[in-house]
Amino acid sequence: MSTSPSTTSESTTAVVIGTGLSGLAVAGELSRRGVETVTVHGLESGAPNTMTTALRVTDLSSDDSAEYLQVMRHLRNHVASLGLDVRTTVSAQHLALVEHPKTKSRLRWAVRTETGVIFADAVVLTRCAHNQFRRFLADLGFSLGETLVQELAGIGLYLIGVAELSSPSTRELLRQAKAVGKAVATVSGRLSNGLVAAL
Repeated sequence: MSTSPSTTSESTTAVVIGTGLSGLAVAGELSRRGVETVTVHGLESGAPNTMTTALRVTDLSSDDSAEYLQVMRHLRNHVASLGLDVRTTVSAQHLALVEHPKTKSRLRWAVRTETGVIFADAVVLTRCAHNQFRRFLADLGFSLGETLVQELAGIGLYLIGVAELSSPSTRELLRQAKAVGKAVATVSGRLSNGLVAAL
């Protein structure tokens, strides 16, 4: 008799990892562009939990802190008003590229959480410790470099504020979220059209 909790699997176009400013901004942008999205809390690292927002705000000047908090309030209200699928109590535990269960011709992302697996064509990573990110890249066969962002986009992995050593400004995070939202929507549109044509 098994005592492990039951797990589920579901499918979506994009999974956003991180429920902070970057994650909510890109989730809103993807919604605006008609991309089905699930947003989960940051990738677990096994390290003690920290209050990312509190740490982020204390690193900023008082003007930057005020702007960050104001934008966060706005994003939380915006996401709630749209009824977006944001799961603040569900954390991504593991990411892997797997064969698409139906077509077997392309890879999809499998995002394991404590409640199951979410399959997606794209993953937007907005929260990950730098050393954890480097290990993750090595597991995928990548390393930090000038073309990293483009190479990762080629496999459906997008970054917002992750690969940088210093914390980007609030405006830079919003700019990145908009650019990533556009890129994911463009690629998901091509994938949808290709699947429709293949049927």
